[in-house]
Amino acid sequence: MCSLGETQMKPSIYQQRNLLILTAARSSYFTHEGLFPSLLSTHFFFIEEQARLPLAETLLPIIENQNNKRLLEKAIKVQREWERLELFQSSWTLFRQMGISPLDDQQFDDFSQLEFSNLLEGVKIPADAKLSLFWAGLADFLTNSWSILEEFCLTITPNGLQQEYEGPETDNSSVPHVTPLVSWDDMKLEHHFMNILIRLRAGWDKLADNVLAQYFGVSLPNKWNKRLDKLERTISSKLNERQRMFWTNWMQNARSVAEKDGLKDMRDFELHKIAFRARETLGKATSSYKLDDLDKLVLFEHLRLEESFLLVLAMIRTG
Repeated sequence: MCSLGETQMKPSIYQQRNLLILTAARSSYFTHEGLFPSLLSTHFFFIEEQARLPLAETLLPIIENQNNKRLLEKAIKVQREWERLELFQSSWTLFRQMGISPLDDQQFDDFSQLEFSNLLEGVKIPADAKLSLFWAGLADFLTNSWSILEEFCLTITPNGLQQEYEGPETDNSSVPHVTPLVSWDDMKLEHHFMNILIRLRAGWDKLADNVLAQYFGVSLPNKWNKRLDKLERTISSKLNERQRMFWTNWMQNARSVAEKDGLKDMRDFELHKIAFRARETLGKATSSYKLDDLDKLVLFEHLRLEESFLLVLAMIRTG
């Protein structure tokens, strides 16, 4: 354990201000912009079953909202077997039985609404930790998450405006039937999905380079898989058994980024190659993906990134 001043154990006043703003956005901004409250929930899709309760128990003490903390404490106590996880349904048996769902002003099952200033209380800090950069990286990751959620808000309007084209309103059969080549709302929707995709890939870089690497004092190479290999070599042996459970889960999620046709490939084609486009916009009608496919991709990759962030926090808290 390294000897650190109290000021380093907590974020600076400037960093604390930003962390408070970014946490408040989840509870008091996004749902009022039309975001479905359950999109902010922790669904546990990408957290292994054996790690779910330990993660919840680890982060519970630093849940910011006291009412949320009490509700989650009850849910944790009665949780036994996990029911089949479904999008926009609570993962907690208690909340399903009670028939309650997150509200606009209270996303009670969102484990990202934390008192981040208390994250390191009682934690053994690695000797090589660069805590000032760690706190900066934490705020930067959450800023990127804010941008992702803001883009999701922007998808609501074009998605909601989509209507089936019914042709010109006329009884004159001699007037040619006009079929539009493209819906501008579809174009806007794809634009926002692509922005989310790029931000998601950036989020993984920020999580690895600016949060994990700074906390453990590791210098990382440029290539994604090489970065993961070095993190594995450097960090894994320093972890206790409980931490290693979270770490193994995180590494599995992180490896998926570079899988064929995954997040990395999609981002690389968008930024550096001839990008793919949906069949509803500029893609080929027979071979291109559908906008619905892109919607599902960015949604579940968003959940993967959010839950992987929580795995990192839980790993730190159990040190």
